[in-house]
Amino acid sequence: MNDVISLDSVRRGRGKHPAGGAGWGAASVVRSEPEADEIESEPELSDEERLARVSDTVVRALGRRQLSVLETQELLVAQGATADEAEVLVARYEELGYLDDSALAETLVERLSERNHKSRGVIARELSARKIPGPLVAAALEQLDEGHEFDLALEAALKRIGQLSSYDDTTAERRLVGFLTRRGFASGVVREVTRRAMATRKSVGGPRFR
Repeated sequence: MNDVISLDSVRRGRGKHPAGGAGWGAASVVRSEPEADEIESEPELSDEERLARVSDTVVRALGRRQLSVLETQELLVAQGATADEAEVLVARYEELGYLDDSALAETLVERLSERNHKSRGVIARELSARKIPGPLVAAALEQLDEGHEFDLALEAALKRIGQLSSYDDTTAERRLVGFLTRRGFASGVVREVTRRAMATRKSVGGPRFR
């Protein structure tokens, strides 16, 4: 009977080896469930600590990618801020220069037009999807007049037609029209720049496959 270790004796002598050593070793008794007083719950955060943690997460996000005011408010709420807290934090971010919807709109217009060769209509939809206010979108789009849009379409057409050299004229023209139309250019602009792009193609020799 002396070899039998009862659970009560384990609880009374927790952490002591029968021979006075530091632990039980191979004779340890492992309980399947911890004692209630051994369960340590994570301390509840104060409102100030919670909000600081939320803000840190969102500021890191702003460091990776420009966000609009409304996108930032939604992210703050998703991270655990209340609507009122999000509004206060957004105002602070604007003061610090982390948020500027006007500058964001101008940056996106320049990027989408110059780099992606997208039309005013497509750009306007993409900026609205980023939750940038309509008046700011309209102001940013003022830099794209009709002449500028035509030049963008022509530049895109000339670049694209060079990638269609393996197609016959009919197929290349159809693909070019579809490419320009998907970028939102007006039908009249599409017809004219397609004509000009096809003219440069006809002056270049090379195989045509159907």
